[in-house]
Amino acid sequence: MDLPSRIVLVGAGRIATHLGRRLCTKHLRLVQILNRSAQAAQMLAHELRVSWSDQWSDIYPDADWVILAIRDDAVAEIGSQLASYAPHALYTHTSGATPTDILAPWCRRYGVFYPLQSFSAERMPLWSKIPFCIDAGSPEDLLLLKKIAKIIGNVVYHINDEQRAVLHIAAVFANNFANHCFAIAERIMKQQDLPFELLHPLMEETVLKALADSPEVMQTGPAIRGDRYTIQRHLRWLQTHPLWHALYVNMSRSINPALDLEGLTSEEEMPVQDR
Repeated sequence: MDLPSRIVLVGAGRIATHLGRRLCTKHLRLVQILNRSAQAAQMLAHELRVSWSDQWSDIYPDADWVILAIRDDAVAEIGSQLASYAPHALYTHTSGATPTDILAPWCRRYGVFYPLQSFSAERMPLWSKIPFCIDAGSPEDLLLLKKIAKIIGNVVYHINDEQRAVLHIAAVFANNFANHCFAIAERIMKQQDLPFELLHPLMEETVLKALADSPEVMQTGPAIRGDRYTIQRHLRWLQTHPLWHALYVNMSRSINPALDLEGLTSEEEMPVQDR
């Protein structure tokens, strides 16, 4: 099975940038960057030494793989326009939450090429550990995407739409929500003029333990212990931060559904020795 010889990358954001760099590093033939922002397209194209355009009609008509590394809500709109100019290409999006066949009404060949990772401008991805979740409208294109993913990375999974949608929910909890908790902790530390670095060893140990065994088994803290008095003190401090207060209560209940939190948001008295 021949590898694509004319790859077009649509987008110039974080995923597109890292993916474009990786394609070039692995000598896969990226030929064009398309993006609505001419400046962003030109900058990325200059770095990767390929052509660029901010007009969809400029897509290479003989492109054989078009990667839509763009916002989820733009996949159908942009894919439908591009397909009229390059009808024979395989069109894939990089979304974890968007169905495989969203491009089916316009594209003869379509699929998903979803790298399960959070990409940042300042960090280099460790491609050998990034899972690629793939799917396609035909067995032939599925095999092609698997072959390409093996070249770009190492870990490849064929995951259907239902599985990928649930996977994306889990990823939001594991990445976005966990990072938001870190961000709240950072703001709390700043309010007390404490260095955030004090928490770094704890954060590192938390992640290492979660990777070493079941996070549920590794759970610690006042909620799992049923420590109402510690929770009471925390909730009193958090009363001036209603969103964090609500998050603390809901997270504690999620950790320990049997935990009785009734009255803990009021001025319930604590034993003298616990003050």
